[in-house]
Amino acid sequence: MKDRRLLTVLLMCIVCFGCGSEKTSEKAMDYNRRGLAKAKSGEYKEAIEMYSAAILLDPDYAEAYNNRGVAKKRLGRYEAAIADYDAAIRLAPDLGTPYNNRGIIKKNLGEYEAAIADHNTAIHLRPDYVNAYYNRGLAKAKLDQYDAAITDYDAAIQFNPEYTKAYFGRGLAKRSLNKTSEAKQDFQTALELATQVGNVEMKSNIENLLLQFK
Repeated sequence: MKDRRLLTVLLMCIVCFGCGSEKTSEKAMDYNRRGLAKAKSGEYKEAIEMYSAAILLDPDYAEAYNNRGVAKKRLGRYEAAIADYDAAIRLAPDLGTPYNNRGIIKKNLGEYEAAIADHNTAIHLRPDYVNAYYNRGLAKAKLDQYDAAITDYDAAIQFNPEYTKAYFGRGLAKRSLNKTSEAKQDFQTALELATQVGNVEMKSNIENLLLQFK
C-alpha cells in the first residue's frame, strides 16, 4: 500500500514538472515575440531585455540568442552580437540564419574571408538563402572579386527577382569591371524597384549614380 502511494506521488511530480516546463517554454516564446515587436519599432535596448528574459527562462533558446544578436548589431555592439550568434550556432548548428548574421558583422569588421566562410555555411544549409548570397556578394566585392560577387548577386536575383539591393550591388560590381551599359541597366532596374516600394534613400543614391553616366 505504501509503495502504491509513493508511486502515485512520484507520478504526480513528473506530471507537474512537465506542465511547468511547457509553461516556461511558452513564456520564453512570448518574451521572444515581444522582443521582435520592440525591434520592429526600433526599440533595440528594450528588445534585448525581452530576448534576455526569454534566454533566462530557456538557456537553450537558439532563436532568442540569434534575435538578441541582431538587436545588438543594430546598436553597434558587434562583439556582443557575435557572442550571441556563436551561442545560437552552438545550440542549433543546422540553423543557417546565425551564420549569415555573423558573416554580416565580420564583413563590417573588415574580416571578409571569415564573412565569406560564414555565408558559405549558411548557403550550404539553405541553398535558396537569398540574403546569404547577397551578403556573400558584398564580401567578395570588398576583396575585388567582382565576377564572383556578380555570380552571387545573380543567384539572389534568381530567387527574388525584386531584390533591389542585389541589382544595385551587381551594378556596382559591373561598373568596377567597366561594364558600363550593363551596370546602368542594373541601376535603372534597382531605381524602378526602389520607386515602387517607396525606398526614398535608395532611390536618391541610385539617381546620383545614374547622373555619372551622363
